[in-house]
Amino acid sequence: MENLQLRYIFDRRKISNNDTKKGLLQIEARITGTNKRILISTGVHLYRHQFSPKNGFTCKNHDNAPAITGKVVRIFRKIEAYALSGKCMCLDDVKKWDMDDGQSVSVVEFMRESLKRRHPTDAIREHHGILIRKVEEFGKIRTFSDLTYENIVDFDAFLRKTINSQPVLYKRHSGFKSYITDAVNRGICRTNPYLQFTIPKGKHKNPTFLDESEIKKIIDYTPKVEKIQKAKDLFIFQCFTGMAFVDLMKFSRLDVSELDDVKVIRSNRKKTDESFVSLFLPEAVAIAEQYDYNLPKLSNQKYNDYLKLLGDGAGLSKTLTAHVARHTFATYLINNDVPIESVSKALGHANIKQTQHYARLAGRKVVNDMKRLIK
Repeated sequence: MENLQLRYIFDRRKISNNDTKKGLLQIEARITGTNKRILISTGVHLYRHQFSPKNGFTCKNHDNAPAITGKVVRIFRKIEAYALSGKCMCLDDVKKWDMDDGQSVSVVEFMRESLKRRHPTDAIREHHGILIRKVEEFGKIRTFSDLTYENIVDFDAFLRKTINSQPVLYKRHSGFKSYITDAVNRGICRTNPYLQFTIPKGKHKNPTFLDESEIKKIIDYTPKVEKIQKAKDLFIFQCFTGMAFVDLMKFSRLDVSELDDVKVIRSNRKKTDESFVSLFLPEAVAIAEQYDYNLPKLSNQKYNDYLKLLGDGAGLSKTLTAHVARHTFATYLINNDVPIESVSKALGHANIKQTQHYARLAGRKVVNDMKRLIK
């Protein structure tokens, strides 16, 4: 149920004091913007000096303060989880929160609701959407009572049928683990099988990039088919702007401005919403002007299909993809002594660590830096 707020209410009747009378601790569920509410008892009675509003509720000045705090917080989380589930259709339904111990709660539905609460970016929504579909397709983990070590092992085998990359496999498990941890914290799931099941992180393969001679082969090659020519233009544009494919498809004249008398591209990455700024290099300007700043539009799949044909036609042994162009731009900048901090900003990376692996790939720069050792 949406538009519902929960909060702790202590001693609503104002009868408690510090030594002789205790007040009841309740949880209020209220529809946002209205006076409609219900109160649910926690069963906990405290003297006034034993209640603290810290973190919503904290028990103090009591021999069992941590245990009482933990008990009440678990009740709060269970009510919250039930209220946000598909079973809770109206305010009165919240009263049914304890009619189910959480073991029959749908894992997939919980994941979908939890994802909404995270206010994800488009990229995260897409990534986690794949995970949720995988759990649904697996079929053996329907409720939280199905979350056993054996089923997680089987889920791993199921994922491996379509995932060959260890880092990608690790991300799927890591994402699923985060949802289960959330469910445990909310009192919906009793145990987390990932405490027994671990999976190595793995290492990504070094990204493929083109050197300047390979870029020249692409530039010099003239495709006979128009759609391959358009893919070539887009690829060269990427090689000299570093744009990711989704940003390439939304590029317009509005992304270009002047800074210190030179043209720059300034925008935000659609995937992460991180800002990026880069010099609008002449090779990219020529292509933008050729299409009057309205670059050809292709699907990601079609674009990569055409790039494979482009690479074959230009006589390259490397398989071209949209990512190859972005990697090429990064190594091109580093090999031309652009500081890594500037490369990171040009790529729109959130963290410079994302950029540092390009420095390891830029072998020519390493050799040039070391030439002074040769006398």
